[in-house]
Amino acid sequence: MSHPSEPFRNRRPQWWAVLTLTAALSAPALALAAAPAAARIGGEGQAHAGLAWPAEPAARYCEALRPGPTQAPAGAIVVPAGDNSGFDFARTGVTFWFETGEHTLGDHIYSQIIARAGNTYLGAPGAILDGKNKNLYAFTGDVPNVTIRHLTVRNFGRGRDNFDQGVVNHDAGEHWIVEDNAIVDNDGAGVFLGSRNEVRRNCLKNNGQYGFSMYRPPLQSEPISETNPVPGRSAIVDIVLEDNEIAGNNTDDWEASTKCGCTGGGKFWDVRGARVRGNYVHGNRGTGLWADTNNIDFLFENNFVRGNDGVGLWYEISYNATIRANTFIGNGWVSGGADRGAPAPAIYLSESGGDSRLPSAISGSDKLRVYDNYFENNFSGVSIYENANRFCNSHGNTSTGYCTPFVHPALIVRPDPQHPSSYPDPVSNQHPCYTQIGTNPTLQRDCRWRAQNIEVTGNEFYFDPAAVPCGSSSYCGAQALYATGTDNIVWSPYTVRQVQNDVMFNNGNRFANNHYYGPWRFAKRYGEAIGFKAWQAAPYLQDAGSTTDGAAFNLIDAQTATLEQSIGLWSAWYGSAVDRANEGHASGYSLRVVAQDNYWGVSVANHPGYLADGGAKRLSFWVRHVAGTAPLPANARVRLRWLKEDGTAATGDDDTSYSDVALGADSDEWRQVVANVQPPAQTASVWVLLIGSSDSGAHAGASFLLDDVVLEDAP
Repeated sequence: MSHPSEPFRNRRPQWWAVLTLTAALSAPALALAAAPAAARIGGEGQAHAGLAWPAEPAARYCEALRPGPTQAPAGAIVVPAGDNSGFDFARTGVTFWFETGEHTLGDHIYSQIIARAGNTYLGAPGAILDGKNKNLYAFTGDVPNVTIRHLTVRNFGRGRDNFDQGVVNHDAGEHWIVEDNAIVDNDGAGVFLGSRNEVRRNCLKNNGQYGFSMYRPPLQSEPISETNPVPGRSAIVDIVLEDNEIAGNNTDDWEASTKCGCTGGGKFWDVRGARVRGNYVHGNRGTGLWADTNNIDFLFENNFVRGNDGVGLWYEISYNATIRANTFIGNGWVSGGADRGAPAPAIYLSESGGDSRLPSAISGSDKLRVYDNYFENNFSGVSIYENANRFCNSHGNTSTGYCTPFVHPALIVRPDPQHPSSYPDPVSNQHPCYTQIGTNPTLQRDCRWRAQNIEVTGNEFYFDPAAVPCGSSSYCGAQALYATGTDNIVWSPYTVRQVQNDVMFNNGNRFANNHYYGPWRFAKRYGEAIGFKAWQAAPYLQDAGSTTDGAAFNLIDAQTATLEQSIGLWSAWYGSAVDRANEGHASGYSLRVVAQDNYWGVSVANHPGYLADGGAKRLSFWVRHVAGTAPLPANARVRLRWLKEDGTAATGDDDTSYSDVALGADSDEWRQVVANVQPPAQTASVWVLLIGSSDSGAHAGASFLLDDVVLEDAP
């Protein structure tokens, strides 16, 4: 694999090349490649001494399932191979044994097996239940105590059917056991989960929307009392998702057409108590594992999450989770490249945190803990985020109709469903998270989902910008502790600045005792990037006890900085021409600029620029004059224009809110220019320009080459 520089490579542990082998592949290949054989615990150079994360995925059930019984168990009813449309499945408390071969259910879209309470559906080796893209669902029925084992369930749905519906356990019945099945190539979700479901050792692959999902109608809260201090109730409780291979799902690409936030490997919704262990989650077209809306008391451990297009694990407006001893490799490459304004992290903790008022028996803590995990070449690391406009009864909450579990009523009823309100008005003008939120401190606390009581400790983070397709994103290779929003909801008691301060300083969020390899950056407040030393120092005081190999990050994206893959974001602004020259300082390419007029300018076309902050910076670049062209004017320079969060001058005055560094292209030989600059205190971004001017025609046609531009925190 390639490396940005020899010094950077030498700072890595010697076994780094083994660990990063998969990250050098393209994203689709990464999802399917074999894991490195070398164990990561105790390897030379490793600082980690905690729980062991998986060195390779254990759950490879899409390669081979555990076979079912070759003979019908005693007392079982034999289901012959072939057309089962006339077979009598309407029996209760029995075992059905499906013979080896293909089984079909007829031609009607609603031909299905309606499960009965206490039944077991068991497949012989090679038993296949095939919907033939004619039937919508395989197993339905809101009944308890159903077991499904050793079947291949495939081809249910006619193409883009079953949106937000499941093929197996369609009605999310209670006490279902789904084990050792291949549930593949179906529309919608392969399997739905209900309360006290156990889903183990399945291949959940290439389904149209999700490998797994779940939904039960939400339960209205009960009034608050001394015996019921937390009024909210969960729709689904106590589930196990263990040792499954969850791969290649969202084949129908629902996100592209609906922007629904509802695709990927699998989604948990409104669940209290979940054990998510030992799963191999890879190559999904979207988020890998996604827990969304009032999930409580989760344990994620020993999962291998690799090569998913989106976030590896997303915990959203939820509470009390432990995420430990998991492996995250190569996640977020697609979503990170598509959205330059978001981190696309391996783990995304969005408006989620710990709360001692809620259960924690499974997670083992009333905090949200992320510890003893391994991260390699994900688009970014761990993001802790809060949207100031997202709270109960606000249209800024995409889970419209739901409130936090601390408020009664927890389900919001629209007063006029025929004429619903819209942002920025409340969902209901009769709900206490509108009528009382301005004056009641308890409601001001409890109407928000909060990023709070989060501990990110004892993890190992590896990042190689030569392997990850960062593009021009300011979040690539970032840890983030930030909040965004707009102060445009007049009845909201929350401001963006207040929420940012809470997330960063007041809510008990802590990174500590982690180990960083590569040029990591750290995003705070609105997402402005700072270096490791500034992150550890006041006022942030993060990552106490953590280590780094000292690799500094470049604020400027790799393509624009090095031009090795493209011209990056460089653009002729006025009086100039730019192209990618087939000659570089240390490698193949550089930026060629031709000054066509007396007044000329070149810009990085990403106004308001790269996320930055007010800490001292160092700018360095290599430059040379192009022989045979006119000399450049003496005032040719790099201008760093410093801007505030709203895109205006950081000093309040355009004439003073910049730093100029002389270009120094007065020789036909390459030379390096290095300069320290001090941004204004209010800096939130920096826009990079190349400018020059002259009243003389002696400089017409002047040309120079620019390469290896680095803007980093000053040492």
